[in-house]
Amino acid sequence: MKRVAVAFLVALCVLAGCSGVRQAATRGAAALGDRLSTMDAVVGWMRETAGGCENVTPQGLDALRGFIGPDNAARFEPYVAEWATCSVSNEFPRVGLLLFSGDGQRKFQESWHDAMTAGEVADGPSFAFGNGFAVSAGALGVDRLGLYWFLCDFTDTKVHRIPADEDGCVFANSEHTHG
Repeated sequence: MKRVAVAFLVALCVLAGCSGVRQAATRGAAALGDRLSTMDAVVGWMRETAGGCENVTPQGLDALRGFIGPDNAARFEPYVAEWATCSVSNEFPRVGLLLFSGDGQRKFQESWHDAMTAGEVADGPSFAFGNGFAVSAGALGVDRLGLYWFLCDFTDTKVHRIPADEDGCVFANSEHTHG
């Protein structure tokens, strides 16, 4: 009887291992939800989650420099596959949507952390981050859409934090506070 039970458990474990069930990520951008890998997916997500994203306008890199300033744009440009703007509401008439390239989001985190360490930037970017994308209206993204700030050397234990891909940094959302 014991052999049957052991054989059953082994078979169950093998079947469960081959079932294709994916473990949820607990760190990095992958822990922020499903990866959005096209601008159409980001726009669709914005429309569903924010209740709107009208007048979508694809933008070039020169426009990014004008939108967030040349210094910040230089920090994002190497890692962004494409970007666009849309109107979410009267309160947020022009929101920037950044889509990261391949592993661009991880490389961006490393680059931003390096810039903080070198004293080139003092804080995290004003964007809110999801898996594979960022929204320029950080307050909209964090407060209303459930996205996360990207912060380094952040230690507030009352704020929901997810370890970022870059050591020493986290994705934080103060709307998900802990005791």
